[in-house]
Amino acid sequence: MTGPCPEPAQLRALEAGGLADAQADALLAHVEACVLCRELLSRLQHADLDARILRRAVRDAPVGATVGAGTTVSKAEWDIPDYTCVHLCGEGAFGTVWAVRDRVGVFRALKVIDLRRLSEADVTCRELAALEIYCRQVEPHPNLVRVYHVGIHGERLYYTMDLADDDVTRRPVREALPAKYRALTLRQVIHGKPVSVGVAVEVVLRLLQGLARLHRVGLAHRDIKPANIVFVDREPKLSDIGMITTVGDTPSHVGTPEYMPPDACMDLTADTFAMGRMLHELLAGPAGATFPKLPAFVHESADKWDSRRLEEVIARACAAQSADRFSTADRMREELESCREWSYDALFGEAAAGRRGQPEEVSAHPLVMLGVAALNALPWVLGFVLGLVLVLRMTR
Repeated sequence: MTGPCPEPAQLRALEAGGLADAQADALLAHVEACVLCRELLSRLQHADLDARILRRAVRDAPVGATVGAGTTVSKAEWDIPDYTCVHLCGEGAFGTVWAVRDRVGVFRALKVIDLRRLSEADVTCRELAALEIYCRQVEPHPNLVRVYHVGIHGERLYYTMDLADDDVTRRPVREALPAKYRALTLRQVIHGKPVSVGVAVEVVLRLLQGLARLHRVGLAHRDIKPANIVFVDREPKLSDIGMITTVGDTPSHVGTPEYMPPDACMDLTADTFAMGRMLHELLAGPAGATFPKLPAFVHESADKWDSRRLEEVIARACAAQSADRFSTADRMREELESCREWSYDALFGEAAAGRRGQPEEVSAHPLVMLGVAALNALPWVLGFVLGLVLVLRMTR
């Protein structure tokens, strides 16, 4: 007997090193004997990679040293050539993202990675490998974020990308960066007003087109989620390319838990799983209580879309086993497009409805039909007779 299974929060505390020795020993003994808890702990370990890297850096740092977000580079000490620092957009364990302006005044997003801190934490810079793969193998696409420049300055790796539209104004950044600029992502859209079925499906279809560009060269994104979908000139784009990798025989297990498939197999099918999860959120809202089914209000408002088939696409994309999911973005896109109720079908439906509104024709007896024909011909007969009489009178 292994006793009751612990809550996920306890396993997270174990992984984070936040339990006393006696508690940790007891929990480890249970995990060794419980297959389910062992698998769950393994998923937590792989999914929380960045947090584990940061903990290792904190553990190994000298006493009094500061390790954490915001220490990669500050605005006051900015020295990256050719770019003017404008606004801090985001921070991570080993990097920061800034809104910058280049020499000709164009606004870009610039990400800085501290290579020294990565080295001190004994962590390989996966971002550099991902950048090399992305820039060499992936052709530009309207729904993939574009990388413009990659460089190394001192002990920092940096690269520039498309700058997302502003979340407050919902407009692209042109002449000046808004004072309270925040990148417009799909996360903000989902947490805003409800999204119609047509708009939700169109967003996912466009993202699938971009994702297909990765899948066709054997690359997996591995971290698709609403926060990593940015709008640039109001076009949705897959961003955060730091975990893109070539899919081999042994899939990796890194990603964001909420958008990882149950089998934690982070191959191409994990990308389609995340797409299905996002489509459900766009249609049903972020709570996702009915996942993978769609709530009743979606079925009631799915104009020009077969909501039942949409539900089937989501269910297949989010299947528990990789073999049951869409193998590529192209496969999912084709299936999703087939859920559309095409306009010419609607036209035929309207024509049929018009005919149904007219009174039905009643079959009559042949004699009745002959009488009606005779009445219709009577004016012509009378006209012919009168004309004949007039001609005879004129010839006398």
